[in-house]
Amino acid sequence: MSVADMALLQALILALLALILTPGYLFYFDITPKIVVLFAGTAVVVAATAFTGTRIPPKSRTLQIFSALLLLNILSLAVSSILSARPDLSPFGTNWRRFGSVVEVSVFLFAWLIAVTCAGRLGRVRTILRGVTAAGALSAAYGIAQYLGFDPILDAATYHTGEGIGAIVRPPGTFGYASYFATWLLFVVFLSLALAEMEKSRLLVRCCRGTALLAICAILLTGTRAAVVGLAAGGLVWLLLRKRSVPRRALAVAGFALLAVVVFYFSPPGQLLRGRMHWFTEDPWGGARLLLWRDSLQMAVHRPLAGFGPEAFMSVFPRYESARLARAYPDFAYESPHNMFLDALLAQGVPGFLLLAALGGLGFLAAFRLRQAAIAGALAAGVVSQQFTAFTVPTAFLFFVTIGLLVALDTPSAGAFRRRRLVLLPAGAAALTLLYLAIRLGAADHALAATQDSLEQRDMQSAAAAFQEYEDLRLPGGTAEIWYSRAALALAQSTPPAREPALIAANAAAFRSTQTAEDPFNAWYNFAVLCGSQEKADCVEKSLLQAIRTSPNWYKPHWTFARVLILDGRLDEASREASLAADLDGGQHPEVTTTLTAIRARLASLKTGVLQK
Repeated sequence: MSVADMALLQALILALLALILTPGYLFYFDITPKIVVLFAGTAVVVAATAFTGTRIPPKSRTLQIFSALLLLNILSLAVSSILSARPDLSPFGTNWRRFGSVVEVSVFLFAWLIAVTCAGRLGRVRTILRGVTAAGALSAAYGIAQYLGFDPILDAATYHTGEGIGAIVRPPGTFGYASYFATWLLFVVFLSLALAEMEKSRLLVRCCRGTALLAICAILLTGTRAAVVGLAAGGLVWLLLRKRSVPRRALAVAGFALLAVVVFYFSPPGQLLRGRMHWFTEDPWGGARLLLWRDSLQMAVHRPLAGFGPEAFMSVFPRYESARLARAYPDFAYESPHNMFLDALLAQGVPGFLLLAALGGLGFLAAFRLRQAAIAGALAAGVVSQQFTAFTVPTAFLFFVTIGLLVALDTPSAGAFRRRRLVLLPAGAAALTLLYLAIRLGAADHALAATQDSLEQRDMQSAAAAFQEYEDLRLPGGTAEIWYSRAALALAQSTPPAREPALIAANAAAFRSTQTAEDPFNAWYNFAVLCGSQEKADCVEKSLLQAIRTSPNWYKPHWTFARVLILDGRLDEASREASLAADLDGGQHPEVTTTLTAIRARLASLKTGVLQK
């Protein structure tokens, strides 16, 4: 394989990672296939690079710094994973994004290989950008179709919310969630504009600009404020760094596009977008973010050097969550601090935060030195948007690939060296390891999808066998045991012939989840509910107390424990728990206040009776 072919392979992998969805075949159909593509794609590129013999230019200071920063980041991840508060979760991550240290290292390795492959070769950079643009055009078109009500792949009900004037739709594209989709599209907008400046064919230039416009439309339809702010920031950087002024024709097109957006907004199809704007006016500060950031910073003080470990946030943060945050948003569980730099700080400590900032700074310095206005705009847009969202694999992947492209443009052309066993052996080992991880991850997730199918068909025996296969194959990290225990309990309650084996499976999975789940507070509460359904009073009380210990300011276990104490006649204790639950609930659930009122009424009645005697 030639080095030019290598760039094409990398572009195809990049595009596939963004576009792949596997509903019906994999359980986590919008997350797992992207990790599988990352592992398998990186394995292929590592092996191919080793055998083609690409070398690092020895006099490239930018590439040397980039390589050093990535290596230091890998070391930091290793230390943080070893010292993690949840060492079982840190290597391969949690279910919601699977962004553990092993996955991060794969992202770094792929970005570094792109920098090496494209070093000093504008044509190869152009090939990578074509992959981004092509994937961006397809994903943006799909997102727009989702907004308009056409979706042949996903269930539209999963991204429609509200009713009447408050009804909204937030197209997730191929990313599972609208905010991550919009952040990824920000890179598409500016990288497509960068490609337009490199293409020689007028048709291709128009296609690139059309993709940028399409991506902007898709971003607006997602209703993602962070992405809109990022788009403005990226546009400002792009305008400031341009070597020439914006042509009048381009300004006219931009003005026409803006007018079209305004007309669409006030048209009947714009009703859902107006509904999203209504949500904005009701929540101008972006929900819990300000309080979440404050509590996250206070949490970071406790482990400033090594952090709490990659992907440990959901498990650990509830112990640091303030009563004020819990009171304002009592039903929320936070999977991340919703900020890329805070995420790095809490996962890897100050070293991780500084290394991420240094990598971003290196990219900006290269862009400014090269006057790469559009790529600098992509980086700026991504950084600004991700002050309000966390990295996921696709967004982190394109962030580091963008830096890798800037490093490549700022690097002399690479030559070749003779293949040596010292290079081939570790490259082969790394490639085989990544392929093994890809196969095992995909097989485990497919077994979990088979479990779901069997449960829907009320076949407990097949479901148990498939879930055991999942348990045998799954990589360390997030598990589906809470989901399985709830699904098995539902089957036990609805299908009498399957009751006994379903209850056995539900109990076993629920108990295991208390030791393995990424959200232990939820696991303990789930176990309490399961014990309650079987009238196991001691198990209920112990489980609720564990839920309270792992998430002290979550109202629900306090409220449920208060109701358990009522049944046991321990009204004074019940009153204390109910009072705490009502305070942490912030008055958002009437049934919590009703419980407290009822307990106080009973206590008052008892006291009155004692006085009368």
